[in-house]
Amino acid sequence: MPQVTFEHVFADLGGVAPDRLSDVQGLYAVLLAAANAAGLHPAGTPQVHSGPKGVAAVLVCHGGHVALHTLPEAGLCFADVAGVGAVRPQRGLEVLVKRLAAREVRTDARRRGPVTPTPQPERP
Repeated sequence: MPQVTFEHVFADLGGVAPDRLSDVQGLYAVLLAAANAAGLHPAGTPQVHSGPKGVAAVLVCHGGHVALHTLPEAGLCFADVAGVGAVRPQRGLEVLVKRLAAREVRTDARRRGPVTPTPQPERP
């Protein structure tokens, strides 16, 4: 069985204009653009929900995701791009930083794996 790696990049973005972090249609577009740049294929439509602690936005993809948690009043966004296999999550993160026009950026990355899939028992 092949070994699988999971690429995961994330960032704390500061100095973002509050209107960019609360614009539902704008966040839809940012999620889709980031997924496309990363080589991820959406499994559905973006989900963006406002609540008492900011805005949660996520695009679930086949083999990964793009997620944002924003605090518009503070100009902060916590971003996350991850995927399995030959994806380029760093490119997706770069799109997020550029499209949100973040003035402060702190990033980190993790390669998870290799993980050898566990064989599934055969069914009778």
